[in-house]
Amino acid sequence: MTYLRNAWYAAAFDHEVGDQLLARTLLDQFLVFYRDLDGKPVALADRCPHRFAPLSMGKLVDGVVQCSYHGMRFGSNGACVHNPHGAVPKAAQVPVFPLLERHGLVWIWMGEADKADPALLPDFSAIDDHVKRAPVRGYLRVGCNYQLVTDNLLDLSHVAYLHTLIGNADSSARNSFEMKVEGNTVYAYNRMPAEPLTPLWRMMWNKPSNVGDRRAHMRWDPPSLLSLDIGITECGRPESEGPGAAVAHILTPETKGSTHYFWVFARDTLIDDESLSEKIRVGIDSVFRLEDDPMVTACESRMGGAELMDLKPVMLTTDASAVRARRVLAALIEKEKVTL
Repeated sequence: MTYLRNAWYAAAFDHEVGDQLLARTLLDQFLVFYRDLDGKPVALADRCPHRFAPLSMGKLVDGVVQCSYHGMRFGSNGACVHNPHGAVPKAAQVPVFPLLERHGLVWIWMGEADKADPALLPDFSAIDDHVKRAPVRGYLRVGCNYQLVTDNLLDLSHVAYLHTLIGNADSSARNSFEMKVEGNTVYAYNRMPAEPLTPLWRMMWNKPSNVGDRRAHMRWDPPSLLSLDIGITECGRPESEGPGAAVAHILTPETKGSTHYFWVFARDTLIDDESLSEKIRVGIDSVFRLEDDPMVTACESRMGGAELMDLKPVMLTTDASAVRARRVLAALIEKEKVTL
């Protein structure tokens, strides 16, 4: 499968990368992550150039990776720094990848290293505001292609039917959808007026009414980075008066048929209530793990190995954002193929 290479992908949560070797496959590439003696995260190709043993099966010795097969050691620049059997071979080099720490994640650049500009990472600063927001986060390995997960997130009309914690079919006939495109960024605006409160919002609601105006506005940036603004207010009232949350949905292809799904849910209401944080964490994890994941993987299983657009799916109005995102990504990949 062809991926967009010159882009930032989430590799791990920052706490996952430490003084133990972490093996992870991204974009069909075997990688090993760790922190050097200065605490800086490092990503190397997870293959010793000698007999191709996984370096992740080795260990860290004085801040460098020692292969468990023949004892060769490799530094953070990928070069062999120690050969216990003699002189260091000139070809003893492991590919190394640029990394960036931001928003509680370690990001990796798997294209041309000199193009790895931190300014190209989209803004997820809303999930970093621990003064005004209480974040919970989680991870899920989804057993299907990452673009199907993107489709799922850009068409939130499914929420009313697939989800019980966050959805409500009672208002689906009144819902509105709008798409906007700015450069390579695609927006999907979803408004659910006068909707009966969902279980999620009941946890944070302190008004006497049982209905409210709900919003769910998604932003997509290539290759698969999504930011969601959600909230609910009393009918007709400003958004600032009701509870809300900034939600990050960060997707990284593992292989053609599997996806790393990193998520953060940062609410702005009752932020000191730790028991509520745990309820929300468990609830959101269940939504993704027990409802979204089985559905999108089942959809892919019925596609018989074909690409989605090759099957000429029937399109609904709410598919517009997902289709546009696919076109933007395809154009970027094609442009990159020409320039590489």
